[in-house]
Amino acid sequence: MERKLLDMMNQLSISEYNPRMKYCDKLSFSIRRNVLKLFFDESGYSGCIMPNKNGQLFNDGQRHFVLGSVFVADKEDEIEILNKYRRFKNRFGFTGEIKGSELMTQRNNEALKYFITNVLDDKHFFICNYDKIFYLATLISVYIFGVPFQQQETLAFYMMASALVGEKEELFLHYCSAVCENTDNSKKEFLEYLISFPYEKLYRNDYNLYIAFAKLMLENKDYGEFPLTYEAYSCKNTVNFVNMTALGELLLSLKHLHGVDMSKTEIYHDNLMGYEEEYNQSFEDNKIHINFVDSKENELVQLADNISSIYRKCFEKSFEAFRCNKQWTDNIWFTENYSRIINTIGMEHIKMDTQISDYVLPFVIRDIFGNECGYFRKNKEKFWGLFYFYKEKIIEDIDAMKVDLPL
Repeated sequence: MERKLLDMMNQLSISEYNPRMKYCDKLSFSIRRNVLKLFFDESGYSGCIMPNKNGQLFNDGQRHFVLGSVFVADKEDEIEILNKYRRFKNRFGFTGEIKGSELMTQRNNEALKYFITNVLDDKHFFICNYDKIFYLATLISVYIFGVPFQQQETLAFYMMASALVGEKEELFLHYCSAVCENTDNSKKEFLEYLISFPYEKLYRNDYNLYIAFAKLMLENKDYGEFPLTYEAYSCKNTVNFVNMTALGELLLSLKHLHGVDMSKTEIYHDNLMGYEEEYNQSFEDNKIHINFVDSKENELVQLADNISSIYRKCFEKSFEAFRCNKQWTDNIWFTENYSRIINTIGMEHIKMDTQISDYVLPFVIRDIFGNECGYFRKNKEKFWGLFYFYKEKIIEDIDAMKVDLPL
């Protein structure tokens, strides 16, 4: 079961290996093949992606799941990053464990600025940014189109999933309900629902491939199989568990983009009660073992928490302003800090599992907002030129992606 689950996770990743990211900054640090240790923590976890008691897929402000990591190449490297982190804590009077949320307060504004400038760098940090709606859109797309279509028509698959993200949340709630039941009848009803759904971003006729494929499946009475159902996990009441998918994709990126040999790497992750055995069983065949630790006892797991929490909060608030077309007036503090973060750690260290427009936006924010307060005011007229430039480049890269690489 665990082998099947990992295979599914690998298939669901549609941005694992990107060989032509020429528009990204080049790595200023070459990760050695025998990275000594990786430390992980996450932000935005709201349980399995299923309707909560309020009938929502996630809590307010938690649309994105962010997995942050700190990696060190050897003992000397580990001491270097630990000393930077401890100097930061001593300078601002922090004792014990710091949570990233503490740094996102007005009273700690100077501490946050120092943290981004003096603790973060472009050689020790890596982030996976997963849009939970895009995650569900990908699952629906795998169910309707199949893995061969995803592998052979990667760009079409990605563009369809991206467009689906823009539809009303009702569609994704309906999918989750169908997965919960996971019967031929629930699959049939979901296919009928896809055909009749009042799409706003996609066509409402057979030019919409979701409608065309759903009709074909119904005609053939071939209702297919939902990916990653309850049966795919050994843990009870687990389904649509983005956390493990994000970790698998981040490990794939580190292996195929940076040459990290995972079988020779010590991996530490903050405790995940109830899921730890599931993780290790799923990665066992790849000779990957994850050590789960209490973040209070491990400073570099604390640091991973800090970067994931700060990144997610700044990302969520800045994107909220852009979605409302208020990017030049609202949430400027968050957007400027978000720009500082991605300018510091580098976009090549951030894995975006999002719709295409959200994939493009960090590159644009990076260039327009820079590292200085108010820098955006003289650059904001460049927005659309940069947006279409990066969109074209990203589409080219998606078309060249390999989505069936082994871990």
